[in-house]
Amino acid sequence: MAHFNFEESAEFNPGVPTNWNREKLGYPQFGQVETAEGIGRAGNGKGYAVRFQLDGASMAFTRDVPLDLEHGAVAPGSHLMLRAWTHTEGLRHAAVRLSARFLDANGDSIAGVYPSELLRAETQWRMLEVYAPPTPANAKVLQIWLEAVQPEAPAEVGGALNEAPFTVPSKDIHGRAYFDDIEVWQMPSVKFEPESLGMVAAGARAKLQLRCDDPMVRESTVDVRVRDAGNAIVFQKKLVLPADREITLEVPGLATGWYEAEANFTNGKNTIARRFARMAVLTDDPFEPEQPPRFGASLVQLNMSIEPAISLARSAFVVLPVWSESTELRDPSAEIEFLRPLVGRLLDMRVEPMFRLRAVPARLASAERIDGSDTLGLFGLDETRWRPALEPWLLAFGQRVDQWFIGTDPVDADRSDLATRMSDIARTMGSAIAGPVVTLPWAPEELVPSTLESTIETGHHALEIVADAAWRESGGEAFDGFAKGERGMVRIVPLPVGSVSERDRAIDLALRAIDAWRAGFDTISIEVRQDEAPHVPGPALELAAWRQISTRLCGRRFVAEIPIAEGVRALLANGARGPALLLWNEAGVEEVAVDVDLGAQTVHTTDLWGRFRDVPPTTGGHALRIGREPMFIEGLSAEMCLLRKGFRVDPMFAESRRAPQEGVLVLANPWDKPLSGTLTVLGPDALGITPKTHRFNIPAGEEARMTVNFSVPRITEAGPIPVRVEVSATAEAPFRATMASTLEIGYRKAVVEPSWRLARSMTSGQIDLVLTLRVTNVSDAPIDVEAFAGAEGYSRDRKLVSALAPGATAVRAFHFADGARKLSGRDIRTGVHDAEADTYLLKRVSIPALMPPTQSVAGADSSR
Repeated sequence: MAHFNFEESAEFNPGVPTNWNREKLGYPQFGQVETAEGIGRAGNGKGYAVRFQLDGASMAFTRDVPLDLEHGAVAPGSHLMLRAWTHTEGLRHAAVRLSARFLDANGDSIAGVYPSELLRAETQWRMLEVYAPPTPANAKVLQIWLEAVQPEAPAEVGGALNEAPFTVPSKDIHGRAYFDDIEVWQMPSVKFEPESLGMVAAGARAKLQLRCDDPMVRESTVDVRVRDAGNAIVFQKKLVLPADREITLEVPGLATGWYEAEANFTNGKNTIARRFARMAVLTDDPFEPEQPPRFGASLVQLNMSIEPAISLARSAFVVLPVWSESTELRDPSAEIEFLRPLVGRLLDMRVEPMFRLRAVPARLASAERIDGSDTLGLFGLDETRWRPALEPWLLAFGQRVDQWFIGTDPVDADRSDLATRMSDIARTMGSAIAGPVVTLPWAPEELVPSTLESTIETGHHALEIVADAAWRESGGEAFDGFAKGERGMVRIVPLPVGSVSERDRAIDLALRAIDAWRAGFDTISIEVRQDEAPHVPGPALELAAWRQISTRLCGRRFVAEIPIAEGVRALLANGARGPALLLWNEAGVEEVAVDVDLGAQTVHTTDLWGRFRDVPPTTGGHALRIGREPMFIEGLSAEMCLLRKGFRVDPMFAESRRAPQEGVLVLANPWDKPLSGTLTVLGPDALGITPKTHRFNIPAGEEARMTVNFSVPRITEAGPIPVRVEVSATAEAPFRATMASTLEIGYRKAVVEPSWRLARSMTSGQIDLVLTLRVTNVSDAPIDVEAFAGAEGYSRDRKLVSALAPGATAVRAFHFADGARKLSGRDIRTGVHDAEADTYLLKRVSIPALMPPTQSVAGADSSR
C-alpha cells in the first residue's frame, strides 16, 4: 500500500521528509529529526534515511497513510501490516519502536496505539513489525509512528520502557536512531473459526466459518481436514471461497471428543495462509458438579476467552484475578463494573466465583516501597495503608465472593507472622464478608507451621498447594502431610507450552490432578492462561481433558487401587453417582489390550479427550484398550473390582528351596450377600500348587482362606511371580473372573546387588568381564552363604561368605575371560546359596550386545 525509502531526497532534500511531522503532544521538543544521505539501509555510504539526534528526551515522527488509496479503498476488517528497518548508535537506556493507530474522518484516534517491540540495534539493521487488528469500519487513516523511547515515555503512546518501582530512570542524553524502508502492506484477511467457541452440544453438528479476503485474488481454494485426538483424519473437504463472502462449513458425523481442524488457503500454486481451529463435541452428562471433590479453573488473566474454562471444563468454581500491577486504584470503577456482570453470570450458572489478589498495583507498591509480586507483604503493613485500596472491591463483591486468594506464587514459609497476617486479613474482610475464606498459595516442599495450621482450622481458611511442573513425577508424594478436605486446595500448573506435545501436556495435567484427587483434596483447579502464539480459536486440548476429570471424578472419592494387569494402573472411585474406574497404562507403550470382567452388564468408557464407547461383556470379560491417557469406565460393578482387590496370597513371600512350602489363597467377599463357587489355580505351573481346585461359600463381607502346598525350583529367579486363578461363582448373578496376586520370591536373610564392568586382560589382551556381587545381611544373626556366578560356556564359580554380621556387606568378584565377546547379548546367573537351609537367591544379569557373538567368527578364515 505504501513504501517510504526517502530516496526522493536525492532530487531535493528539504532536511525533513515531506508529509512527515514531529509529534508534539507529550514529547518535549528536544533533539533533531533529519533526512541524511549515505546512511540508508543499502549500506556502503549510499541511500537516504531518517536520523533522530537524541537530546535527553523521547521523540516521535508521524506520517498519515490514507485508507482510500487510488487503487482501491481498504475494506473494513482488512488486516494491515506495518514494517520498518532501524539502526541505533550509542543508545544505552533508550530504545526504538514502530507504532500505528487508526484515525477517523475527524482525525480522532480509534481504539488505541499498536506498538512493536522495543529494541536497540547497535550492530546492524533490524526489522520492526506491527500487525494491526482488523481495520475499523470508520477508519480513514493509518498513522505511522517512528519513536525513540526514553525510560520515561508518554503513557498514551504505549507505556514507559522501564516501570520497575525502585529503578531510578536513566536517559540517553546523546545517541542516534535511524529508520528506513517503511512499508504498509494489506495482508490477506483469513478467518477460520468454529461456531459457538468450538463447543458442540451432544447431537448437534460442528460448524466452521471460513473467509479469505486477499486483495490480489478474486477467489481462493481451501482444503479443510479435521483430525481427532489420536491424529486420525475424520473429515476432509476442498471448496472454493469467493473473496467477498463468508462460508459456513458443516462437519457431519463427529462422535464425542476433541478435534483439531486445519485449513490450507491457496490460489493456484501459491499458499495464502494456513490456519487451525479446535472443537469439542460434548457428551450429554446431566448433572451439577456440586458435591466434593470439586474441580475448577484458576485464571491468570481476564483478557482472553474464558468461556471454555467455565463451560467446557465444567468448572464448579472459577478463580478470577482482580488485582494486577496495572490495576488503577484511584478510580477502580471500570474494573469493578467489568467484573460485576461476570460474577453475576457465574452465580447464575451455579459456578462459585473466587477472587485472587494476584499482585500489588504498581502505584500502591511504589508508594509503600514493596515488591509488586509480594501481595502478602502488603498486608503486613498497618491496615490503614492498604484497607482504602481494598475496600471498593469488598463493598462491591463482599456479599457474593467468600474465598479470596492472597497472591499467585507460594508465600515465603519462613515468615514468622503468617498466622497473624492471615487473621488480620480475615478480620478486615469480615466487615464486608460473612465468614471470609482467606487462602494462601503454598509450596509442596514446605512444612506448614503449627500456628498457621491452627489459624486455618479455627478460622476456616485454606492453603492452596501449587503443584507446578517440578512435581509431575512425585506420584502424589507432594501432598503428604497437608490438610485435606475443605481446608486444602491444589492448583495444577500445566507444563510450559512447547516443552512437550499438547497431548503429553494434557496427560501430565490429568495424572497430577488424579494424584491430588486420590490424596483426598476437596478442591482442585487447573491454571488457565492464553499463552499460545499464534492463538488457535476453539478450546485447548487440556480444557477438554479437564472436562473429563471434572465430570467423572466430581462427587466421587477414591476407594482402592485395583490389580488389573502388569503395567496398568486402575483406581476405583465411588459416590452418589455410582462407581467409576480410572485406568491408564505405564507399560511404555501407546496402548495395552486387556480383558477384565466388570460385571454382567455393558459398561461405558470415556477417554481423556471425551471419546465415548459402550463395551459389552464377552466370555473373557470386557475387552478394553488402555492408552497412556486415563480412561474412565462407568456402569460397572464395584464388587467385581473389589473382588480382584480382595484376592491375595498369604504369605506374599517365599524362598527358593527344594522343601515343600505351605501358603494360603485368600478370597474376600465384597458383596452384601453370600458368595459361593470354585477357585481354580491356573498357574504358574513351575510352583506345582496343589490342590488346584477349591470350593468356597463366603458370608457377606467376610473372606475364605484356602490352604495350598507348593515348591519353588532353585532355577526360579528372585522377584515377583503372578499367581493366577479363575473364580467361578454366584453372588448377585453367576460370573467367571480371572485374577492374579503377586508372590515375591527371595531370601529372607540377605539381599544381593550385582554389577559388572569390562577389563582388558594383561596376559591375553582380550576384554574380560568382571561381575561384582554385593551381599548384605538383612537378618538379626550372622549368616554363612556361598556366592556364585555362571553363564553358558563357563563353569559356575563359587566363593564363600562366612560369618557375615547383621547389616554388614561382603563383596565378591567373578572373572569371565573374553566375556565382552562371549557374553555379549547373554545372561549371567548369580546369587547366593544357603547350604544349611538349602535356599537359593538367583538373579539374572543381562549383558547388552557389546560385540559380535563368538558364533559369528567361529569359521573365520585364519589368514584374514
